Amino acid sequence: MKWQRLSSIFVALFIAMVSLTGCEETLEAPVEKLVGGSGTIKVDGKPVGGIRIRLTPINETKSVGGSWAITKDDGTFSLTHWTNEPGIAPGSYLITFSRYVKPDGSPLGERDSPAMVQAKETIAKNWSNPEPDQMAALTRRVDIPEGGKTDIEFTIATGK
Repeated sequence: MKWQRLSSIFVALFIAMVSLTGCEETLEAPVEKLVGGSGTIKVDGKPVGGIRIRLTPINETKSVGGSWAITKDDGTFSLTHWTNEPGIAPGSYLITFSRYVKPDGSPLGERDSPAMVQAKETIAKNWSNPEPDQMAALTRRVDIPEGGKTDIEFTIATGK
């Protein structure tokens, strides 16, 4: 008798949960107008591939998540929005750079985790540090106009 009553309660709860889940709103990412963003990064004056670039919105920018890219061997890159769509929302951004290598100096593979392979950062801290100080906010600021920006250029230093 107790089992029948208990199972009836579980069935009722299950039906209630299933019917309530249909009432939930689905959350969608805000739609942002994206424009082109590309350029060239040099390290110690030379174009280098495998540099990870991250553009994080500065306070006044309405963008939700920023954009990212990885440089090709000739140092060029094209930005990808955090939603994996090509481009970037217009606004002001703080740019940071990262290039990890394995202990033997070889580049990370596409699926390598820097921590798991004991990788070392090769970009100087003033360029790779995601926490901006006042000087970094000035030297690493990128302004993306409504029409996009295809001439983003930085020459950065290795972490010697």
